Amino acid sequence: MNTQKDIDEKEIAYASYGDKGKAFTPKAILTGCLGAFCVSAGSAYGTLYLKGSFMALGSSMPGAVIILFIITLIINPLLKLISPLAGLNRRELLVVYIMMVMASPIPTLFVGKFLSAISYPFYYATPENRWEELLHPYIPEWLMVSDFQTVRKFYEGTGRDEPIPWAKWTPVLLAWMPLVAALFMMMISMMAILRKQWVDHERLIYPLMQVPLSMTEEGKPGEVLSPFYKNSMMWAGFALPALWGTLHGLYNYFPDIVFVAQDVDIIHMEIPVFSRSADLYIAFRFNILGFFYFLKTEIAFSLWFFNLLSFAVRGIFGILGIMSSEPGGQGHQVPNLILAQQSMGALLMLCFGGLWMARVHLKQVMRKAFVGDQRIDDSDEILSYRAAVTACLVSGLVIVGWLWLAGMPVWVGLVILLLGMLVIFGYSRVVAEGGLSDGAPPVVPAGILVSTVGSSAIGDQGLVILATTLLWTTGRNFVMVSCANSLRLGEELTNNKRPLFWVIVLALVVAISSSVWTIMYLGHRYGAINLWLSSGGGYNFAETLIRTPTDPFVSSWFNTAIGMVIMTGLMVGRWLFLWWPFHPIGYVIGPVWIMDHLWINMFMAWLLKVLVLKYGGVRLYLKTRPFFLGLILGYYTPGGIFLIIDHFTGMINNVIFWG
Repeated sequence: MNTQKDIDEKEIAYASYGDKGKAFTPKAILTGCLGAFCVSAGSAYGTLYLKGSFMALGSSMPGAVIILFIITLIINPLLKLISPLAGLNRRELLVVYIMMVMASPIPTLFVGKFLSAISYPFYYATPENRWEELLHPYIPEWLMVSDFQTVRKFYEGTGRDEPIPWAKWTPVLLAWMPLVAALFMMMISMMAILRKQWVDHERLIYPLMQVPLSMTEEGKPGEVLSPFYKNSMMWAGFALPALWGTLHGLYNYFPDIVFVAQDVDIIHMEIPVFSRSADLYIAFRFNILGFFYFLKTEIAFSLWFFNLLSFAVRGIFGILGIMSSEPGGQGHQVPNLILAQQSMGALLMLCFGGLWMARVHLKQVMRKAFVGDQRIDDSDEILSYRAAVTACLVSGLVIVGWLWLAGMPVWVGLVILLLGMLVIFGYSRVVAEGGLSDGAPPVVPAGILVSTVGSSAIGDQGLVILATTLLWTTGRNFVMVSCANSLRLGEELTNNKRPLFWVIVLALVVAISSSVWTIMYLGHRYGAINLWLSSGGGYNFAETLIRTPTDPFVSSWFNTAIGMVIMTGLMVGRWLFLWWPFHPIGYVIGPVWIMDHLWINMFMAWLLKVLVLKYGGVRLYLKTRPFFLGLILGYYTPGGIFLIIDHFTGMINNVIFWG
């Protein structure tokens, strides 16, 4: 009988075949910079202006996958035909992909929100919302672009002739750079500290990285094309979603001629249940089926099971009229506030449980960092443990200090940093282990903080600054997630991984620079109100709390405690009983609204893998693996092609896939 460990080991061997050559070469880094620029500027343009397929919205990073597809299928083989030395080897290709992975969370999920956050309160201030009275007095001059005419040009556009008023924006951008640098440095340092625990000790699968690992496989000496592209099963899987995506794109252009593929999803139904108080979504997506085929069966089962369970609980609550008495606006990704607070408790226990499992490793990290124990080897990390721990501590001080200078009480800064990092860390763990290609953390730390201590304890100025933290504590992808995936790919590089840290930093610099320029250009030319930029939900929430201060909600503590107890039971059951069918991350992420649209794909992937392993074993699983990789690649490719076509034709809203 084949165990899951056997499968994991064979997958690693399958994905690691043929890794020769140097990694950090000038051509690899230059190509990576170009790729990071294309992902950043291209995603900002394609998503915000063209409003097409989301190339960098979720953690699967479709834009990076498509560019790697073009490089490995067309460009690299042609270069190798010209000269074997002209092309990129596997390690160089992975460096290129890592740089694109690090760029992916930046354009729409960070810079887009950032430029909106530092201008939104002044453009959208009206006599009705009284923001000039309620919010503006608590915003330091250096924190935001406060001149109305300046922000009006960004939101309404100036056309081609008038230049971007960089002199008004640059001081504010520079004032935020210490916070941004410290946040990213802390996330990278945390992943550097935990890489060995996740990759070597716990052997997490990292399902999202299976596609690039397969695409960059090297064949026999002299072969210019990866064995991945010679597999008929892969192309069979590729053809199905590619055909549907192409037909859907053509339908958007020629609706009177193309009568099929009218929806993004090949199957999309909404079934009213629970006395029509909720809709059960049936939406088939090829990429989700592909990604979840690589999961451990217990994880795939738990994700769809806990999603349906939370859906049933929400429906029953709706029928019985059970709801929280707290004010709305927290922005949680779990529709029901009671379940959201339970998810926070579950997330806390996931983090604490993970740290407990890593206690031996973390003890070694601390000994190496503070004592310099020569018996502990950290030479295969991107940072020495001393540098990583120091960077983490210094970054924390910078973040809390910056928030204090902005007007947030120190204790609030410490708590929101702790909550934010716990949420992002927990979500990174979910992505690394659960392969969540499209999702989000279940809760917003600012909302949890307000529920726990009350808005009165935070104060009006603290609430206004707290609203800005939604910029870096919310989203569907984070630098920490990208770094975790990148360090898994780093296992395929040379033994000396220290240059990888500087490669990651360079990718972030390229991504931030190109994203800021692109979005500023699009805003001033077409008007940011015409782009897909995030709303000012955080400021609306702050306004509500300033108008109507709240005290701590005992129910919040109670619901969080329930989540912690249930999560503890799930974790203990998994540790003690081999037959235990539930994986704890299902309880954490299952209630998120995005999972309502994905559960059927997770169910199908789980069922298919169970049947394949039962009747064909690991041999059949490995044979079918390329088919599901093809589903992922074929799902993304038409979206990239149509973005290029849409640019030249002027078509907007031509969405081939959502993420």
